[in-house]
Amino acid sequence: MTLRFRGNSTHKVDGKGRVSIPADFRRVLDAADPDREPGTNARVHVLYGDTRNPWLTCYSVAALAEEDAKIERLPDGHPDREVLEDYFYTFVETLSIDDSGRLVLPRALRDQVGIGDEAVFASKGRTFRILSPQVPEVAANPLKTRLGELPEGFSITRLLPSDTPPAAS
Repeated sequence: MTLRFRGNSTHKVDGKGRVSIPADFRRVLDAADPDREPGTNARVHVLYGDTRNPWLTCYSVAALAEEDAKIERLPDGHPDREVLEDYFYTFVETLSIDDSGRLVLPRALRDQVGIGDEAVFASKGRTFRILSPQVPEVAANPLKTRLGELPEGFSITRLLPSDTPPAAS
């Protein structure tokens, strides 16, 4: 079974940077971090190296391990491997969820993406984003833009890849 984050919600951020993680997200993070020490809380990897985006990208322990395996398939010294190592290993904070279901987001991360007294948690399946509610909708969620491009009556589910292999030509 593949663990997925679903939904979105906005949460208060206190002066120390503490923010509650949505309960459904906590369940995924907990299930995706089964090898942690007994009595410790689940962890989340918060990636912040892609400064083009106005959000932080968050991976569960299991999801980041999947990315690690992909990076390992690239030869040492490959330029893409170097960039991916920076993104996934250098510009990442591994944070533990506290006993109240909260994260403490460091000030530098909050400042980088403009998070003030509220943060939005937006699921993306294998990952989720933490962003400011002030991020324009077009940047935070391209769904509305894409829907406007589709013909009237077009079901969005038609964008899903088909399980049927393409016919040979």
